Amino acid sequence: MSSVEELTVVLEHDIDEQYQYQPGEVLRGNIRIKAARPTALRTITIRVVGEGNVSWKDEEGDSRSPINQAEEKYVDVSKIVLETKNQNPRNLQPGYTNFPFEYQLPENLPSSYIGKFGNVTYTIKCTVTGVKSIDTSITSEPFLVLRRSPLPESAKEEMTLQQEKRLWGSCTFGKISARLNMESRGGVPGEDLFMHAEIKNHSQRTVTAMQAALVMLSTYHARNKSTSFRQIVSKKRDEFDVEHNEGRRWNFVRLTLPPYIPETRLEYCDIIEIHYVMQFRVEISGGTELKMESPILIGSHLPGETAHRRGEGAAPSINNHWTMRGTKGLPMGDEDGYAGDLGEPQNHWGAVTGVPELRGDQVVINNPLFRQGSHVTKPTRDLVRDRPQELMENTRL
Repeated sequence: MSSVEELTVVLEHDIDEQYQYQPGEVLRGNIRIKAARPTALRTITIRVVGEGNVSWKDEEGDSRSPINQAEEKYVDVSKIVLETKNQNPRNLQPGYTNFPFEYQLPENLPSSYIGKFGNVTYTIKCTVTGVKSIDTSITSEPFLVLRRSPLPESAKEEMTLQQEKRLWGSCTFGKISARLNMESRGGVPGEDLFMHAEIKNHSQRTVTAMQAALVMLSTYHARNKSTSFRQIVSKKRDEFDVEHNEGRRWNFVRLTLPPYIPETRLEYCDIIEIHYVMQFRVEISGGTELKMESPILIGSHLPGETAHRRGEGAAPSINNHWTMRGTKGLPMGDEDGYAGDLGEPQNHWGAVTGVPELRGDQVVINNPLFRQGSHVTKPTRDLVRDRPQELMENTRL
């Protein structure tokens, strides 16, 4: 039996940014070895690997359909932590021994991403070689890379969506009009976007719900082919019947952006593209709907602001009420709620699979980006003022 009882990679990180790093940042940590008895070691090496992969079939469900695949390697380096080739082996006493390491990440790394047909993942692997072959052990630890890409100046502009729909009901025509206004055309992961909306029902139909959602559009490229997948990553839904000559109004209703989503475009990745749209839907009786969409930008900070590296200043604050349920949580689905066959679980974020959702204060946090007990901070643009009170109410026309 091996005398190496336990081998662990322990990464150093900030309390509110567990396992989260920026390109160019120094990856620091310790190799922790627990020996059951005196042990002689020859070498300890670490290997940092970052790679992107995409894979899909032209016709899902058809076993004869060709598989489109592509991969990219962003970093693959090894570093010696302990080398005793021309020396006596390193003798460990029973118990724990730590070996510190550090590695500076390259600047041209894309953000971590996990999608239906592809992913970008980062892992640090450690190999310990003993004098006795039975004492050789291997372990690995995933970590996240999130780029700090600035938003363009246009992200400060207001966004307004408006539309009306003529409907036939009870032997007469009528119309339903809707309007959504947002304070900006861009957002920072983890912050709250404030929305103002109003619908007016001058028809004989009933409005049954209104919903605002951030939709992620992922496009995958392989073998000169492409495929896309749309999924809702955040939504605010309001179910309330609005009858003839009634309206519904939102004031300062919040849509929270998940803190770990990658920036628009997924820079430095050539096989996956990411874009976002803001979608506003009004659901109407009879299976009808009114739907509006507009592009929205996701980045790390607004023009004129600075994204700090760890240790250089305060990091952008995040809304810690966002999390991921564990493996028994909701399946990842498209914007219509469909959850297809995703194949083998892609669990590169710790014990986390599924789609993001808002959590209650008592829900156990499984997402490695956060941990229980960390304070809830306010979004970046919300530090200097209290959050206004949300208002959802019916109105008479």
